[in-house]
Amino acid sequence: MLRSLLFGVSLLLSPAALAQDWPQRPVRLIVPYPAGGGADAIARVLAQKLGDVFGQRFVVENKTGASGMIGAQTVAKGSPDGYTFLLASPAEITINHHLFKDMAYDPVADLMAVSLLAWTPIVLAAHPSLKASNPTELVKLAQSQPVDFSTPGVGSAHHLTGEYINKLHATHLAHVPYRGAAPAVADAVGGQVKLTISGMPPVVQFLQAGTLKGIAVTTKRRSPTFVNIPALAETKGFEDFDFTNWFGLLARVGTSQAILDKLAEASAAVLKESQVRETLNTQAAEAVGNTPAEFRAFIRSESDKYAKIVKLTGINLK
Repeated sequence: MLRSLLFGVSLLLSPAALAQDWPQRPVRLIVPYPAGGGADAIARVLAQKLGDVFGQRFVVENKTGASGMIGAQTVAKGSPDGYTFLLASPAEITINHHLFKDMAYDPVADLMAVSLLAWTPIVLAAHPSLKASNPTELVKLAQSQPVDFSTPGVGSAHHLTGEYINKLHATHLAHVPYRGAAPAVADAVGGQVKLTISGMPPVVQFLQAGTLKGIAVTTKRRSPTFVNIPALAETKGFEDFDFTNWFGLLARVGTSQAILDKLAEASAAVLKESQVRETLNTQAAEAVGNTPAEFRAFIRSESDKYAKIVKLTGINLK
């Protein structure tokens, strides 16, 4: 009798059984950058839809600073109870550990992949007064004089994009880091800096209005949303250039795999909805929605790529 009772309790407490009842209270999505950036935009679309799916609130919390590491640390050192997730970009998962010696978390040991949600091109966008309108003109200008460029922060994929251009073409692009994409883009629109290197979502409205001009996107192919902006890979000397700004969900190590699988499956279903895809398209973002195993493999590949870029550019923040 007692053995049967204990067996029944063990079933109720099994990961699969717990995942069936999850979530029973609001779920936090930690965004390590301010509102108005690409990660924040993706998080808010996802949170609303996941709330509808699960009948529980998914709450977006912006915890900014330290190149995304403060927000990432919140999750990496938090409870593995399945109620706090990180909506990450490349910096805090695949770049920072190659740049910084003292990190309060290990992205490999402390975090588990859930799903790659979406990606956007990184775009070089300039104030209309900049005397360059395409990659060739920008390289020529930046070889002759310093050109300031704003990014969401030190160590971001956007920062490495600029430094990689400097390495390839002996240009003088001078990095001006901000705490997030929104202020970095705002100062480019205002002319305080002449060039910004940004994910697409924060600049879409300004490209459409003509208050910023697109110099190039950093992906292998042009953005379907802005087909008139060339891909850097089309220009001689940039043939292998391929940087993206991606957004993925991660959880604290120790979180039930059954919960991760359930959330990944729901996220993939949400990202297939035509309304969600249309919303992302307006931000020049493309939906993905893959499995935890697929996202893990993607993270390894990205980390290897950025390790080589960091070594090649000689950036050392340690």
